[in-house]
Amino acid sequence: MKCKLSCFWDGLRVAWDERVFRIWLAICTGGILVGLWVGIGMTNLVLLVAIACMGWALEIANTGIEKAMNIVHPERSYKMKVVKDLFGCVPIFLYSAYIISWLILVMPSL
Repeated sequence: MKCKLSCFWDGLRVAWDERVFRIWLAICTGGILVGLWVGIGMTNLVLLVAIACMGWALEIANTGIEKAMNIVHPERSYKMKVVKDLFGCVPIFLYSAYIISWLILVMPSL
């Protein structure tokens, strides 16, 4: 158990070095705080937190894949570019989650 917690914190430290992770953390924290301030329902709040956690998990996975590819292929190659590009789903998720979150905050009656 101690090793799992240690690895978890080590992973968070590596993810913290990524600018996108910090931006996502700031956006999600701000969105959740606005949701609490506006008084959205518990269901919508749970949805916002779930979206935030999924985004953080995807960003950490993306960082892990990029770091692993840099170890396997330190020189830039077409194959490495393809693998990194395939994980381009992370920004798609993040942008759509951002839109969904703001729809929840701006139009809570829907």
